[in-house]
Amino acid sequence: MRFHDASGDDEVNIRALFTGRVLSLGRAISQARPIIQAVRRGGDSAVATMAMKFDGFAGGSFAVPKKKLAAAESRLPRPLISSLKESLRRVKQYHSRQTLKPFEFRDSCGTFGQKVVPLDRVGIYAPGGTASYASTVLMASVPARIAGVREIALATPARGGAVDDVVLAAAHISGIDEVYSIGGAHAIAAMAYGTESVRAVDKIVGPGGPVVTAAKLLVRDDCDIDFLAGPSEVMIIADGSANPELIALEMIAQLEHDVQSIAVTVSPSEALLRRSAEALTTLMSDVGRKAIVRSAAKDGAQFVKTRSLRQAMALSNRFAPEHLLIATKEPERQLRTVRNAGSVFLGEESSVAFGDYCAGTNHILPTMGVARTKSSLSVYDFLKTIPYQSLTRRGVDRLAPVVGTIARAEDLPNHATAAEARRSGGSE
Repeated sequence: MRFHDASGDDEVNIRALFTGRVLSLGRAISQARPIIQAVRRGGDSAVATMAMKFDGFAGGSFAVPKKKLAAAESRLPRPLISSLKESLRRVKQYHSRQTLKPFEFRDSCGTFGQKVVPLDRVGIYAPGGTASYASTVLMASVPARIAGVREIALATPARGGAVDDVVLAAAHISGIDEVYSIGGAHAIAAMAYGTESVRAVDKIVGPGGPVVTAAKLLVRDDCDIDFLAGPSEVMIIADGSANPELIALEMIAQLEHDVQSIAVTVSPSEALLRRSAEALTTLMSDVGRKAIVRSAAKDGAQFVKTRSLRQAMALSNRFAPEHLLIATKEPERQLRTVRNAGSVFLGEESSVAFGDYCAGTNHILPTMGVARTKSSLSVYDFLKTIPYQSLTRRGVDRLAPVVGTIARAEDLPNHATAAEARRSGGSE
């Protein structure tokens, strides 16, 4: 754990406070690049080699037959299936309100408008590693389907040679078209460039480890991606009224993702910070995934003292956290000042865990400060807008001189000629 006193410094250095947050992809890129190159050259053969090495792939087809998806659902306990379906319902309920509409208007110059068109084919990456992310399957597929994407493919690593039943069941209930039991950089390459058995997609979404993130970086000039994601992170803004044990539990929930996860509590109350740190130490002695939690907490558990909630919120906006939990008496008041965050949770009862699974908001979020410029995954990620225009004769006559003046100023005379040739009397 680390403690910082920022109460006397408005310009506290974020990097100095949270040194563990700097994500270096250099090594991951050096690992991912030859894998991508091999898949581009060798197709299925290269993917099979990598899948055998990293995924426990035993040979045969990468594609998981649809009957296996239904069979996986039938094997799971009913409460789990009910929970997945409730999560699916709530994610649909939230994302169905994300609308990007076409429009058209007319003025004296003509007709102008915007078409809204969904992507044709999207690839979802659901991580494997130390956990099973069925929830990610729901979070990625629902907004894509609402947007109108025609085909959705899922790639997810097979742990021990097989994809977890809960992931297959999530794919089944969300109506995913294709499932491939491959992970890592070779899965990203297969979806980006296509192989004999995996057709290329237009865009890849979903989180992953450093090598997957590096692979997405390397293919993004050829296949669109959502954003680059680093280790999971939460920032908790709290006042003296907050419950220290709930804060500690929130930090632990985030730290269990990965040894590089970050959980930061910021407060003007030194007593609250001290009690929260004590609760964290106590609770960590007997939690699930204890080794990961304790390792992550060494550098990732941070406590920052500020002189006011206003300063705490200013620090949060500079940090741009993936998850922001505001555990204060009046969280809605602090919400008004939020400028940069992946997703915001108001009040200490609103655990990030609800957003991770079933509140309905998306849990695929920008990390590493990317929330300064990027939003959570949404329906908008799967749509593109196409402007169109139809000029009237009057519009041509009115606007051609404008084109001519600006085009010649930019030293592009042929643009001017193209516009002016369409005037009623031709170019002058």
